[in-house]
Amino acid sequence: MSRGLRSLFDDALLQFAAGARDDLGFLLLAAADTVVTATLAEVAAQGHPQIRRVHVPVFMHLEPAGATISTLADRAGVTRQAMTGVVRELEGLGYVSATPDPTDRRARRVTLTALGAEYCGAATLVSERMTAQWAERLGGDAIDRLRDQLRSLAAPAPTEG
Repeated sequence: MSRGLRSLFDDALLQFAAGARDDLGFLLLAAADTVVTATLAEVAAQGHPQIRRVHVPVFMHLEPAGATISTLADRAGVTRQAMTGVVRELEGLGYVSATPDPTDRRARRVTLTALGAEYCGAATLVSERMTAQWAERLGGDAIDRLRDQLRSLAAPAPTEG
């Protein structure tokens, strides 16, 4: 690679990194990463060391009646093949069950097992504890405003017209 092209790439990366320091999207991702990392560490210490970051979207997007692998993949923004691998791994670990969907025999419906419910309960308690710590740092009103603002940003934008 030529020195000029390398310099162009280096400049682009430096500019990208500089912009990322104050970019709202990157800051939101960094905050989410902090939560996920801390949650996984705490629930690992509580008896769930097999759960990894790649597993989290399955738990996030499951509904009480379960969800198909295709639905989980769509919600997580990954391919059906990728989600199938993650679900198989969680099934092998005993956290979910995947059975033929009663409405579509070609599909598999994923549901929590007792172990999966135990993990979700532990993760919820960790999240609640972290939120309480943030409320101590920032104030309860600030946390309530932040939560409302994030909900607003996460909602689809109204369409004109």
